[in-house]
Amino acid sequence: MSSFAIRMGAAAGWLALIGVVVGLVIIPATIAGQPPTTYTEISLVSAYFAHPQLAILLGLVSGFIAVAFIPFGLGLRAVASSGRERERAFADVGLAILVIAMGINLVSGALGAALVDVAARSGAELAPLFRLHEVLYNGLADVLEGAWIGAFSLAMLGGAMPRWIGWFGVAFGLAHWVKALEPFVRLPDAVDLLFGPLLVVWFLATVAALTRTALRSAPGPSLSAAPMA
Repeated sequence: MSSFAIRMGAAAGWLALIGVVVGLVIIPATIAGQPPTTYTEISLVSAYFAHPQLAILLGLVSGFIAVAFIPFGLGLRAVASSGRERERAFADVGLAILVIAMGINLVSGALGAALVDVAARSGAELAPLFRLHEVLYNGLADVLEGAWIGAFSLAMLGGAMPRWIGWFGVAFGLAHWVKALEPFVRLPDAVDLLFGPLLVVWFLATVAALTRTALRSAPGPSLSAAPMA
């Protein structure tokens, strides 16, 4: 296992976690309130995206967060590299899907920034653009997120990471595929209320476990012979 990749992944994981919670949840909620859903009235959607500060959060900050997820995934893959072939295969699949998912997140973030501009102009294209954003962000992105979380979690079941995080992640990944129906089927409000905290629990537990693994795998100080007089 590559100790450098694990340490880099742990550091990037903390950056991604803080970025998601602070940059994409707390700050937007403080500025504009709760984000709209597919079934929110278009006037309320316009009122939400009428805050110009959201443009830089959705269009730029989300990009830096997406970049941080890549070394995080590399760190999880490095941990699995010391396991059996099955764990390594699941980790490879998880990393590949993670890269694709971050691309979708970049597109949906750019669409969110575009919605801010459209809302400021009271453009008629707000409704179809928001529909596209919802299908990408709350539909396709959830399918991919559930897949990479599930794949990495399956890799954890036989590796150095705690097994309970693996089982939790498998169940949570499957739940993502149910939530991905939201742009097409109205789900209970409790789904959205529970989903965010559960994501933070899995993410925090995974980053913490990756950090502990990084500390254990860190190379010790090298002892060199004292120079001869």
